Amino acid sequence: MRFAFRKMSPIVTLGACLVLVLTMVAPASAQAPGWQPGPGAILDNTYAGFIDQPTNGATVPGSGTFPVFGWFVDQTAQGWAGADNVQVWLGTMDGGGKMIAQAQVAQSRPDVAAALGNPYYAASGIVAAVQGSSVPAGPQTLYVYVHTGGKGWWFKTVNVTGGGAAASAPAPSTSVSAGSGPVVSVSQPTEGANVKATGSTSYTITGNAADPTTGAAGIDSVDVWIFGERDSGSGTDLGQASLNGDGTWSLTFSPTKFPSTHTNIYVYAHSKATGQTTEIVRGFNIVG
Repeated sequence: MRFAFRKMSPIVTLGACLVLVLTMVAPASAQAPGWQPGPGAILDNTYAGFIDQPTNGATVPGSGTFPVFGWFVDQTAQGWAGADNVQVWLGTMDGGGKMIAQAQVAQSRPDVAAALGNPYYAASGIVAAVQGSSVPAGPQTLYVYVHTGGKGWWFKTVNVTGGGAAASAPAPSTSVSAGSGPVVSVSQPTEGANVKATGSTSYTITGNAADPTTGAAGIDSVDVWIFGERDSGSGTDLGQASLNGDGTWSLTFSPTKFPSTHTNIYVYAHSKATGQTTEIVRGFNIVG
């Protein structure tokens, strides 16, 4: 299975250290569910997943960044793992808390796919980089919120000891260091999906985008290209996506205008906070 990959221009990814540490987690079969309903949560709890790092009771650094990563699946999702947005909060989303990181979704977790017997769960990983200074010194609770399409927000908590500035100290600067580009994902189409191109059929591409520090409000454009990258000379610009306040975006196009074949879309999210752009690629099939 081919997964979407990210190209950063001119940003830096979360780093090889996160890629390495992801291979050292406990088997998915040894991990327990326990996601709780958050804002807008509806329907049954059909979720499994775990926060691998930080572990409960861990001490997080007061400077630099530390990783928050794990996995999540909606066991009723068809053709994907089910998460279209993940955020890390200090305090609750609906109770005066503050978002401290926007996570990447659909990250590689072949151990989850093997343990749960579903190949689509190989893209169930969630990864975020949290600024250590955003977690005040002393006992703190991190809330990891996952959004599922049509079912609202669900969360898990991790108790940590912060190493950042004390709560009474002046708040750390919210400026973004060089290399902190937007976090962007594609929810639909899923990797390798078939998109019908018959009659007057239209199709809506959806996803999420946020600035790592200022959240969804920091994104001023999401541009989608097909059959080639932007300015490659071979691509076609599908246009600017519609942006929503919760970080979701959407763009509707007509597959019938294109040949029936496997192709890629190239999604460019731009941050007005940093002036930087993140590109991701999603492959799918246009079927006439």
